[in-house]
Amino acid sequence: MRGIVEEPLFAKQLSDIEPNAIRADQFIDGAKWTLARGPEAGTRVAPGSNVWFLPMNDVPGAPSLVLYYAFDHKTVHFLSVQIAP
Repeated sequence: MRGIVEEPLFAKQLSDIEPNAIRADQFIDGAKWTLARGPEAGTRVAPGSNVWFLPMNDVPGAPSLVLYYAFDHKTVHFLSVQIAP
């Protein structure tokens, strides 16, 4: 299982989307569980890119989000999160 690192840009964007820390954690708990175990669950942003994305819509009443991340054999780096178009 890989570790998860929330990069500063990701943390700021998540806080801007949902200032309540408990609710923000609810937004990303499913993604953490999934990506720590199998980061290939997402989709590469472009062929050969090291950046992947994962749509998230697990929290009822919350906006759908898109998580951008990169990973290696030890760690998944949460790079950015945005409200889905």
